[in-house]
Amino acid sequence: MQTELDRRDFIKSCSAGTLTALTCGLSDTLTSAVAEPPAAKPSYDCIVLGLGAMGSSCLYQLAKRGASVLGLEQFDIAHVLGSSGGISRQTKIAPYLGGPNEPLIRRANENWHGLEKDSGQQVFHHCGYLRLGVNQKLVGGKGTKIELFDESELRRRFPQFQQLPPGTNGLFDHHGGLLRCELAIASHCDVALRRGAHIRAQEPATDWTTDADGVTVTTSRGRYRAKHLVIAGGAWNAKLVPQFRDKLQVTRLSLGWFAPEKPVSFAVQNFPIWEHGSYYGFPVLPDFPGIKVGKHWKGDPTDPDKVDRTPTARDEKFVRDYLGIHLPSANGSILAFKVCMYTHGGPWLGPLPDEKRVTFIAACNGGGFKFSSAYGEALADLATEGRTELPVQFMRLG
Repeated sequence: MQTELDRRDFIKSCSAGTLTALTCGLSDTLTSAVAEPPAAKPSYDCIVLGLGAMGSSCLYQLAKRGASVLGLEQFDIAHVLGSSGGISRQTKIAPYLGGPNEPLIRRANENWHGLEKDSGQQVFHHCGYLRLGVNQKLVGGKGTKIELFDESELRRRFPQFQQLPPGTNGLFDHHGGLLRCELAIASHCDVALRRGAHIRAQEPATDWTTDADGVTVTTSRGRYRAKHLVIAGGAWNAKLVPQFRDKLQVTRLSLGWFAPEKPVSFAVQNFPIWEHGSYYGFPVLPDFPGIKVGKHWKGDPTDPDKVDRTPTARDEKFVRDYLGIHLPSANGSILAFKVCMYTHGGPWLGPLPDEKRVTFIAACNGGGFKFSSAYGEALADLATEGRTELPVQFMRLG
């Protein structure tokens, strides 16, 4: 049986160097596997540059197809220095019904379940998604289970929320839940390794070039050849693809974990992921204490190599302003704070202009993780077949 971590262990598990708890031990397995990687092949079918949410998913998809693939990562596998850390990410269907993202989110959820089957890890916790708003209308679609609560039912079902504006009702999406982000990335990489992929960690890329026969990637430790290159560098994309330097902006944001008065009332089996205006949050997981809360906003411009990772009083105030009014029973002591990054611009997914051997994905932050299992499939399609059946045309680079 899992036991709840105390505050000291929790802070350690959120640090850049300790991933064991976040990945259910997979990071230790991966560290051993990539510490002495096999000799590089003369050439690969594909090189994936960056093994965060998008790159790890692509690596997994390519390896499952039997492609010869090399994954390159400048940090540890499932590290928490980019935009994919923080224990959990939201996923839901309701906001995307009837739009271009509906088939993508449905495919992504299928792929998350496929990853769980392949890896034996619980990546997806089906706790439901609650959106709070004034006079929301019910949205639905074929094969969906979505409810609309009036004010009184909302208060009865989720009394944790207080002092909501008059007319606030709740839309509850039973398909929603949280994704264990570091665990998902580690699981993608673990399955890929078992399917024959090569992975090299702690090996930043310094250059890449293309020619008539393929691509060459130069790193701090060597040079590698492939027929195709997928660039999934997250917040570092502008440094990997200079032609997009003026189109991508990285900003600094933060989020925190707080100790509720009664943890059981916010436990994942009793409380959903939620969204209220620009604020969002997560329930308490069995192995990580605290309710996680953040705020969507543009953030402060930063450089991913120089971002200030020290939480400030301003960071805390962003969240406390909400908790003090609407979730007072969760407005307890701080368990941890994390600084993360958004990349603005795009989102883009497709062949890099004038580079038919290079596929690029960028600026998916602030909502992209939930789609990453589908984006990885689309990237793998484009890298191996030059086309994809997934509806990502609206993300093409112009």
